[in-house]
Amino acid sequence: MRTRPIAILLAASIAACGPSATTRATTPDTARQAASTSAPDEAPPDGPLPAGVTPLHYRIALEVLPENDRFRGEVWIRARLAEATSRIWIHGARMDVSAASIERVEEESDERVSVPATWHPAEREGIAALRTQTPVGPGDVTIHIAYEAPFDRQLKGLYRVDVGDDHYAFTQFEATSARYAFPSFDEPRWKTPFDIELTVHREHVAIANTRELERTQLESGLDRVRYATTLPLPTYLVAMAVGPLDVVEGAAIPPSAVRSRPLPFRGIAARGRGPELAHAMEHTPRIVAALEDYFGTEYPYDKLDIIAVPDFASGAMENAGAITFREFLLLLGASPPEDQVRGFANVMAHELAHQWFGNLVTMPWWDDIWLNEAFATWMASKTVARVYPEMNADLAQLAAVHGAMGQDSLASARRIRQPIESDHDIRNAFDSITYSKGAGVLSMFEAWVGEDVFREGIRTYLRQHRFGTATSEDLLAALSESAGRDVMTPFRTFLEQPGVPLVEARLECATGAQPVVHLAQSRYTPVGSTAPRDRTWSIPVCITYPARGTQLATTCELMSAASADLSLADAQGCPAWVMPNAGARGYYRWTLPPEQLRPLMERGGTRLSPMERASVANNLRAAFASATIPGGDVIAAMPRIASDSVRIVATDPMGLASNVVDQIVSDEHEAAARTWASGLYRASATRLGWTPRPREDGDTRLLRRDVLGFMASVARDPRVRSEAARRGRAYLGAGGDGAIHADAVAPDLAGIAAAVAVQEGDAALFDAVQTTLFATEDAVVRARLIAALSSTEDAALAARALDLGLDARLRVNEVLIPLSVQAEHDEGRERAWAWLVEHFDALSARIATTRAGATPWLFAGFCSRDDAERVRTFFEPRIAGLAGGPRNLAGALEAIELCAARVQAQRASVEQAIAR
Repeated sequence: MRTRPIAILLAASIAACGPSATTRATTPDTARQAASTSAPDEAPPDGPLPAGVTPLHYRIALEVLPENDRFRGEVWIRARLAEATSRIWIHGARMDVSAASIERVEEESDERVSVPATWHPAEREGIAALRTQTPVGPGDVTIHIAYEAPFDRQLKGLYRVDVGDDHYAFTQFEATSARYAFPSFDEPRWKTPFDIELTVHREHVAIANTRELERTQLESGLDRVRYATTLPLPTYLVAMAVGPLDVVEGAAIPPSAVRSRPLPFRGIAARGRGPELAHAMEHTPRIVAALEDYFGTEYPYDKLDIIAVPDFASGAMENAGAITFREFLLLLGASPPEDQVRGFANVMAHELAHQWFGNLVTMPWWDDIWLNEAFATWMASKTVARVYPEMNADLAQLAAVHGAMGQDSLASARRIRQPIESDHDIRNAFDSITYSKGAGVLSMFEAWVGEDVFREGIRTYLRQHRFGTATSEDLLAALSESAGRDVMTPFRTFLEQPGVPLVEARLECATGAQPVVHLAQSRYTPVGSTAPRDRTWSIPVCITYPARGTQLATTCELMSAASADLSLADAQGCPAWVMPNAGARGYYRWTLPPEQLRPLMERGGTRLSPMERASVANNLRAAFASATIPGGDVIAAMPRIASDSVRIVATDPMGLASNVVDQIVSDEHEAAARTWASGLYRASATRLGWTPRPREDGDTRLLRRDVLGFMASVARDPRVRSEAARRGRAYLGAGGDGAIHADAVAPDLAGIAAAVAVQEGDAALFDAVQTTLFATEDAVVRARLIAALSSTEDAALAARALDLGLDARLRVNEVLIPLSVQAEHDEGRERAWAWLVEHFDALSARIATTRAGATPWLFAGFCSRDDAERVRTFFEPRIAGLAGGPRNLAGALEAIELCAARVQAQRASVEQAIAR
């Protein structure tokens, strides 16, 4: 391992924050004093660090040589002590500290005094105590710590990535991982300027949050790189990237109506991958412009780097001025699949929205992370709808909201604004409740107060808290001020309690009276749920109905009580139908009596908007899950929905059909269930075919992928599988050169074709695909090939595919693909479970630390109480050691038990319907 003396880093930084010439030390033996690791007497804080120490400024000097196992660093933290103390709690993990001191200024002499300190790691990882023999403070001090630490290999902190013979270092600090890179007060409430210096190989590129100011050559082929001081940031938004990176210099993003300066713009990728950034470099400026226009303020930081990271746990991270992404999202080839194009647009819009919401204004603690993530999710949809209207982002967001309702239906569901009582709660806060439910609630209240009013409230909030922190109450107060009415009270009913509201609507038309819709609200619960139903929210309920002639009318009411009556003032007589969620903007489930649901579907038809038709389809599935409509009646409604002209509507029955085939029906009815499933989409499969038409829109390409994938994997249609296998073999170069032939199948269909080819193939094909996998660094191709290998239905080959999870040649973010693909269906699920039980410890050492706690959800497809018990028995002794694990286990177990209840409630009705 190549190392450098810590003195080099010390000398490099002495001018700004290091000890001055007038500093005197109280003892010469600082290094030996700092070597102590005995535990302090006091118990470490369980939660936020105690009040009394406020960081004001950081200076960080790191030596980052990515081929090594470890890195070296020094940090100077200027801080304010409220009172004299001999112990400072601080964050830091896995660090070998070689020197520590606290410098104070003597009031009488104005002389700086350096007080030696010792570093005491607490039993709880990530917390340490700095102790001095004599009290220090009150007032301003400078904390100095020199240390070395390992590069993380599970994608957190400052971590190392190997790509062939090249080595890189990247950072991922959200939520609590800056402490693995440098000693810090690693909480979002503290925003300070940072000065960063990196010592790197001369041939390496080094990126940080701000512009590079100076690069100085040192001895032995190293350079010291110094960057501009950052604007105030929390630790989790600091970022660095080091290695033999390609840098694509984009044209500066031109000034806008709110930004007078050109914005420096670059794309960063691993060596040789820079040309693949072309799409991202072309389209990112459009998204920046749309966001600046919405917020009415300029992009806040001095430059914009977008960085494609070869191995990354999340989708992307909004680091100020240096946004990191999975390669899939930035490196788009000449003919990218449509989901990759849309993935880029949505995630780029999400991360750029964070530069205002989260970066410019930051939540003070993790219970308000929804302020970042829900808002960025909602804002991304608005931005993509404006910049790329053909992508139908509003429908995509509605589908995500419906998905979140599934999780929110569980008794174990958490609130949007969940109290943070442990590190597990911090990890759990990054889920669909925060992102998609939060976005759905924002959308509902935007519709209630009006788009322009809502936007002005957002702008007020950003102006009031610029470069500071703010809470939910601050945002809701700004929205209430803008709206001129109380937004806070109804909004909090959604923030501070879990669950999906259920609005039961019933139209009543009495002779000579105005038509009335009677409303009743409770908590939606699936059949078998133990969740209490007696909950109420303040719900903006809007109902659409036919009025005069061909016109539609909408009537709204804020429903806060358990029941309400809504008069349809614009109705001419008794309306033929009512839609209880106008525009599908309300975050609630809804029901109608059967005799009123039928005319809504049959007579409302295409008069409903695509969003409303998607709501009808999804609420039918919800009624199936709650057993409030017999399964056979839901089955009968599916052909009408599956033939809809809008993709999100037409594909909604696929989830129900998959559940019917894999879980609901008994083995003797499985063939009939697949025949029924095939009938839903056979005509669409024939119409769409395997070859895209010229100038075909993206939704059609995605519909083709969805339909053919369903026909191949769920319906098991022989003709579709035969064509998929033929094209898949050609794509994989089977029997020929073994190279990928991208022209053999449309990009959107390559994954389906490769999977069926492997399923229909032999061990020789499996071997050839595996060889191809390990010969490419293309993230898109790698994911396709791993999924294809993992989809094998041969027991012996499946065992080999599962073993790939422990193969060092798989990237960390690829490790769970084999397990998740095998667990998608019944036989594979049993194989995957047996493999996990045998290899859990080895797998845990490989997967991203921040993702490990979600492992139980891989097996939520089990569907019996016995299955739930064996999952519980295995995980309970282990789950506390996995970030976010306890709540994830509770949710997965509940999902398994609810599936068992659903089978019991709906099997007979479904089997009778599909046998007709």
